[in-house]
Amino acid sequence: MGVAARRPLVVAAIVLLLAAAGAVLATGLETRADTETLVGRSTPGYAATRDLQQRFGDDAVYVVVREPVANVVLTQDLNQVLGLEGCLSGNVPAGRRPRGGGNGPCARLARTKPAKVVFGPGTFLNEAVSQISDQFAAANGKQVRQAEAASRAAYKLARARGSSVAEARSYAAKAKDLVTAQFYRDVLALAIRYGITSPPSLNDPRFIARLVFDERRGSGVPKARFASIFPGREGALIQVKLREGLSPAERARAISDIRAAAAMPDWALTRGDYAVTGAPVVVQELSKSISRSTIILLLGAVLVMALTLLLVFRARLRLVPLLVALCATALTFGVMALVGAPLTMASIAVIPVLIGLAVDYAIQLQSRLQERDEPLTDAVARVAREGAPTVVIAACATAAGFLVLVASPVPMVRGFGLLLVLGIGLALLCAMTLGVAAQAWHPAPPGAGGPLRRAGGAVASAWRGAG
Repeated sequence: MGVAARRPLVVAAIVLLLAAAGAVLATGLETRADTETLVGRSTPGYAATRDLQQRFGDDAVYVVVREPVANVVLTQDLNQVLGLEGCLSGNVPAGRRPRGGGNGPCARLARTKPAKVVFGPGTFLNEAVSQISDQFAAANGKQVRQAEAASRAAYKLARARGSSVAEARSYAAKAKDLVTAQFYRDVLALAIRYGITSPPSLNDPRFIARLVFDERRGSGVPKARFASIFPGREGALIQVKLREGLSPAERARAISDIRAAAAMPDWALTRGDYAVTGAPVVVQELSKSISRSTIILLLGAVLVMALTLLLVFRARLRLVPLLVALCATALTFGVMALVGAPLTMASIAVIPVLIGLAVDYAIQLQSRLQERDEPLTDAVARVAREGAPTVVIAACATAAGFLVLVASPVPMVRGFGLLLVLGIGLALLCAMTLGVAAQAWHPAPPGAGGPLRRAGGAVASAWRGAG
């Protein structure tokens, strides 16, 4: 405080430059709203979640197909959905140009490959058709081999029993026909059971309807076993499981590309559209909201505090406490950026609390300095001995109260407590340096000392009494 009174310009310049640097650093703070701000890394739940993400990918982004399921799977819209799923997975056929061009969302997703797994109605039904066709082909090949083996065995047996070559060949043909007939009998039984009257195809509405819908539950109601893809009759879900370990910037870029892909006219539906949602999308929106809220909350707190000081604080340089608070806030969030701490929902709650405390410390010291009857340097020395220790003790008590939050199991709450303790210390330093420097830079005009103020107060009191 003594140095600030003797060298006000130097001290004020240093504090303001440091605050400006802190404000610049604070603009680069990374906003975080994911589960790591709510759950400690040492908890079993966090460890289990990390293991799950490493094995199966991060949380899923859901593309909601907002169209009746019957329209999705029984019309040409199924090909649209299948194309969108291929785009989201980043799979571009060799030698083919991705839809949307080389700079479109499909091309960007193909380059960055943010998705570990993409699964939706098109992929599911296409895989079902492929699996059934492959199983039929494998069974048919097995039947051919069994028929040939039976034919050879019958021929050898007939020759061993003394039959002629012609008779042995006849027995071989009959054995082959018998195996083939048994195969077709089994295939016919399966066809009758599942209603498959032709080779399965995505363009066969009867096959798709038998596969997807449960007639016992009503018309157009999907089977319960497919609830992860068809949660109801009015829509379907495409799940995009993101790769584990994506940075916030990479995740944000992936979500932006997924949204752009869903909005492409190439995948437009005849009677519906797409909506992108899911935990990563909500977290990204919340992170953006945190950034916006920080600016709004800071501006609101500054405006309210400025009006309060102008209306209530009857003293010279009545807005200096607000300047002190802003510098303390800038320094606090600048230190936060230096150590790499993220900006969370709890961090922005520090702003109004810190501004209020910093203004209070500055007002306390400024009021005591302006009550002086002696020169400024003597008044600063007196306040440093008599008034400042009381403010320091109050600040330490406040910091100790907030320091208790470090014992919280929630990382976000712990960060709130530590950040506020840091802010209290910086607010106290700013009040003792910048606040005193402002008083020394603009000393009280002649005749505006303590006796005149006390006389004015006595006259005002007498006037109220007379009234």
